[in-house]
Amino acid sequence: METWKIILIVVGAVGLIIAAYYIVKSFIGEVTRVRHLNLQKRGFTQMPAVPFILTETIATAVKLGLRTQQNKMAKQGLCNEYHLDGTTRTALTFMYDNDSVDPGKDEREDLVNTLKRSNEAAFISDIMLDAHLKQAASPKMSDKTGTTFTQLFMEDPKQFAMSWTNFGGLYHASEPLLESYASILTDANAASEQFWPMIAEHGMAYNLLMLQKIGTSDENDLKSLFAEVWTELETPFQAGELYGIDLRIFSQWDASQVKDFERWTPGSYTILRRDPVTKKLTPVAVYVTGKIATDAKVYTRATATDSAWIFALMAARTSVTVYGIWLGHVYHWHIVSAPLQMTLFNEVEKNHPLRQLLDPQSNSLIGFNDTLLLLWSTIGPPTSFSSPELFLQLTNSFATNRNFFDDDPLVAIDKLGLDYKDFTETTDWDLYPIVADLLEIWSASAKFAGDFVDHTYATDEAVILDGQLQNWMTQSGLTSEGNVRGLPAMGGRDALKQVLSSIIYRVAAHGNSRQFKSLSAALCFVPNYPPCLQDSRIPSPTETLSLAQILRYMPNTGTIGEMMTFYYIFTYSAPYVPLIPLYGKDQDLYFEPASDPRNAALIEFRESIEQFIRKYDKDAPLIHQWPVSIET
Repeated sequence: METWKIILIVVGAVGLIIAAYYIVKSFIGEVTRVRHLNLQKRGFTQMPAVPFILTETIATAVKLGLRTQQNKMAKQGLCNEYHLDGTTRTALTFMYDNDSVDPGKDEREDLVNTLKRSNEAAFISDIMLDAHLKQAASPKMSDKTGTTFTQLFMEDPKQFAMSWTNFGGLYHASEPLLESYASILTDANAASEQFWPMIAEHGMAYNLLMLQKIGTSDENDLKSLFAEVWTELETPFQAGELYGIDLRIFSQWDASQVKDFERWTPGSYTILRRDPVTKKLTPVAVYVTGKIATDAKVYTRATATDSAWIFALMAARTSVTVYGIWLGHVYHWHIVSAPLQMTLFNEVEKNHPLRQLLDPQSNSLIGFNDTLLLLWSTIGPPTSFSSPELFLQLTNSFATNRNFFDDDPLVAIDKLGLDYKDFTETTDWDLYPIVADLLEIWSASAKFAGDFVDHTYATDEAVILDGQLQNWMTQSGLTSEGNVRGLPAMGGRDALKQVLSSIIYRVAAHGNSRQFKSLSAALCFVPNYPPCLQDSRIPSPTETLSLAQILRYMPNTGTIGEMMTFYYIFTYSAPYVPLIPLYGKDQDLYFEPASDPRNAALIEFRESIEQFIRKYDKDAPLIHQWPVSIET
């Protein structure tokens, strides 16, 4: 029986037990408060609380099991054939078949069965059986013993296209991109040319708003980090032409050993130079480090070998991807939103206008977060953060000294020192398109929040006198409850608008992850966004690496398969409840009566998101694929 089916049966049984418990409990006394994990006792004092609702967690696990059936056609579309390690198989086989590649596999299975049927089988220990097999196996049979289809590495960069399914015509539509995408592993100039545009244009689902303008306050740090090559950087630094992507946070963790291979996220700092005329950004230097700082290496395009430079940008792409998965996406949109939902449920009655506004978008998230922690190795993407403990360590480190509003795009842009004029050719931010996209969602969210507040609270005093609102914000900020830092005092309507804008935005922005454009050709071609490197050795900048060595760093077939399982859950399954109702934007309204002006604001918000979707993905505008809640 398939693993997911076993999980589904077990989860279903546990779900029935828990459901029965709550039915009985309801006769004794209703469970009204949502609790959270006691993470502070384990030293995770900086991150927001992680709430849990057992019934929602069980329901989420069951729903995720059902979603594997929804994306089955996409996996069955992985039927193009590739040749690896002397054998030709479909992409599906290489990515998901754990059988041995060994051509003598059938012979050995026959031998095992013969031994087991023999009279002496009962007396043969595992060690003796291995000895029989080794003695009986031919050299050809033993050469590849233990190597499965999912443990192979690519032999040609174009083979990474095996992740492009034929379902929905993705492979055919993406094939014109193949030469260009593959070239980043063979051509150092192509690797440089494509590095920033890939982030700027395709990083929306990962919330890749992390480029910072390098200024005088960064000089001492960078002179120390890039000491051996600073003479190359001094002139553009003085001219104010340098930007940085600082992801050294990952240097706190070693590589993980998963399925017999390393999975490693390098700590990195990438310096990009901006052309003052064309405004084009190009990487010029990369610092790569592991947990042992003395092993760190500095690469520049001018001094490193071509292959070493390709490695450096591979390392930088990996740290960008892992940042996007766990910090840009999960921290910003999942982790911070959940405790505010918890305290909302605990402190505000269901008939309160705040609950009418936020309840529809507050389903599923708490259950999904808990399911992710419980079923980490089954549903999580294949990064070096291979356990919930490692993820919590990362989250806690990132959350240190971080405030609630730091996650909002306008605040982030200001803190990063970015000026829209430096990224504008024709329209604002068109040279950093994901910023324009996120700001458009922010604008719609802020308008909705503002209209709600104006139609709900006539004065600032009404906000101050709303005891349930005040309790919600107080509990959200308490270290013993929500542990969300930086929430303002609810002294009036403007403060409430600030908070509600951010809450609505986080959930709304997450919805882009289910759009086909967000997780299709660019991200599925894993060299563009590697979830890990599978070798933690940092080569010298003067070393020449063969293509085989470069490809050995990249995710292997099974790792690619795990990443596609993660992506396919987003793009090839329907949301539980769409933000825009199937039968019209004026359906499923939040407030009574239908003529309530806050419903008009809701409809306007839905219309804004629909307009965004139609512009964001002109070829496949999936209007009803945008979920109302954070589901996955």
